[in-house]
Amino acid sequence: MSKEISLLIIGAVISVISTMIGLFSQLFVQSFLKNKGKAKIYLKKVYSKTDSKPWGFRNYTGGMIFIVPLWIEFHNTKEKKEIIRNLNLQLFANGKRTTNMIQASHYEKGEKKESYANSGSYSFILEPTSISKYDLQFMIKKSDVEVDFDEVKLSYYDSKDKYHEVLILKIEEPWKVSEQSIDKDWIPLK
Repeated sequence: MSKEISLLIIGAVISVISTMIGLFSQLFVQSFLKNKGKAKIYLKKVYSKTDSKPWGFRNYTGGMIFIVPLWIEFHNTKEKKEIIRNLNLQLFANGKRTTNMIQASHYEKGEKKESYANSGSYSFILEPTSISKYDLQFMIKKSDVEVDFDEVKLSYYDSKDKYHEVLILKIEEPWKVSEQSIDKDWIPLK
């Protein structure tokens, strides 16, 4: 093989290798920048849309009920979509989970039905670099809870299907009729 052809082949191989290195470097940097950031969650205990009362224990015709109305705000600082799936409240007694609360899907406003959460769903797709806010309401009847509980934790699954729990309420006297205070400001979840 002549020297010129050998040099031409070596040059082509070097060119292909350097192009591949450049391409993979660019893809790596783009992926890194796209994944940089977090999906942050903030919540605020508010008044219920149904009876204008804050979270607490209430007597209804069907018996005693525990209601927790919340606003939740998602801040997605990533350059890609994120998922928050099956956001719910879990009841705990002495550090052990006893049950989860019921996610309210809608409420009546006059003759219309208004939806809670994401059109009644408690799973959310967070658009890249976005902020979104939702009205939520959770409830449970006393007859559906086997033991008295002392903590309420917010739970959800993230985009990687990893389960998260965060303490949001300590309960001193469960099943005692009460109305608690609402939050004046947003509470960041860790």
